[in-house]
Amino acid sequence: MFAMKLLLLNILTATLVGLASSQSLVLVGGGLTDGNAEIWNKVVTLAGGKGVAKIGIFTTASSDPVGAAEYYVDMFVNVYGAASATYIPVTETSNNADDPAVAELARQQTGFFFGGGDQLRILTALRPNGRDTLVLTAVKDMLKAGAVVGGTSAGTACQSSAVMITSGASWDALTYGSFSGGPKPLRSNDLTYDEKGGLGLLDAGWVTDTHFSERGREGRLIRLLQDTRDRDIGTPRGFGVDEDMGLVVTDLYTKPVGTVIGTSGGVFFADVTNTVVVPSQNTFYAGVSAHYLTQDDSIDLTTGKITFASWKSPLRGNEYYTNADVSTDILSANLNRRWATFADQFFDNRRDDSIAHLSFERDPRFEVTFDRLNGAGYGGYFPSDPSTFIVSYENLQVAIHESTTIG
Repeated sequence: MFAMKLLLLNILTATLVGLASSQSLVLVGGGLTDGNAEIWNKVVTLAGGKGVAKIGIFTTASSDPVGAAEYYVDMFVNVYGAASATYIPVTETSNNADDPAVAELARQQTGFFFGGGDQLRILTALRPNGRDTLVLTAVKDMLKAGAVVGGTSAGTACQSSAVMITSGASWDALTYGSFSGGPKPLRSNDLTYDEKGGLGLLDAGWVTDTHFSERGREGRLIRLLQDTRDRDIGTPRGFGVDEDMGLVVTDLYTKPVGTVIGTSGGVFFADVTNTVVVPSQNTFYAGVSAHYLTQDDSIDLTTGKITFASWKSPLRGNEYYTNADVSTDILSANLNRRWATFADQFFDNRRDDSIAHLSFERDPRFEVTFDRLNGAGYGGYFPSDPSTFIVSYENLQVAIHESTTIG
């Protein structure tokens, strides 16, 4: 009898997601605007398409989960044409993530979307103490059967199986290092992480981060990767998604490839596999490898191979600027996109193959060196906006150490 029930359940699951694309994630960096049709439509399409997609809404991360769910239901159904959008009522205090009825509700969906807020609420509810609940198991089963899982902000930060970032700013991370556990109320800029990892839907050896270029999180991601790479679920690789941007990961369990969608920024990738660490009171790294991909670029998440969009061309020999500009606030969490802007301009300059930037913060003041000798920049005008030029790059070599500059 049990075997028959299991067979019927498998048949039902296959039927529900039969029209959906295979095993996909749509990871948004936060700040998802109502009019970003490319991202909203991508979730609906991968869940079966307009009039077919059935989206399960998780607003577990929110301080107002019901109100947030109403927003997502309206957007998916009334604006972007999903057949249905259903609130999955699991919160950090609901104690129902092991309720078979709630798990069954999840199994009726062809896609899921995790809203923003605090990613620790998601872990507390769906994966307490590192244990998969029945609802999380249902989501993973549906994903393996062909559903799509989307998320924004906290809903992206929680998706990896690797260690999960919970707070921090770049200068503080480079100065003081990283700490296991939740955010510290009296030291909110300290870099903290959950050593049990996220939900585990992205199991390709990458840490995920969000609100990335806008909040200058490059330094904190690099420090976290280096500090945790040798832990049980550590990894030397991570990526950060900019606001109102998405990384669409397809063929998740066979050959995961991430493709960037959106026009407001990009996705930053860091790899500390070959980083050299010099003994020092503070951070002293050399040989960090970084890439920044923009719309239509893709990366093989297994091999790291990058493919730039066909409408972009190599910048080498066609650079716009004469020299590279220098930033004196390269780690800023407040000045929008400092690292991203100066890195783009660096690859689009003719003369400078190496440039040293400085942090605004002192004691210590950090020097961040960019080197492009083994890198490549690509650029092009958006097909949808021929007046706007966008830059991508690969293999930017980064060194970070305390500056000896006076003044």
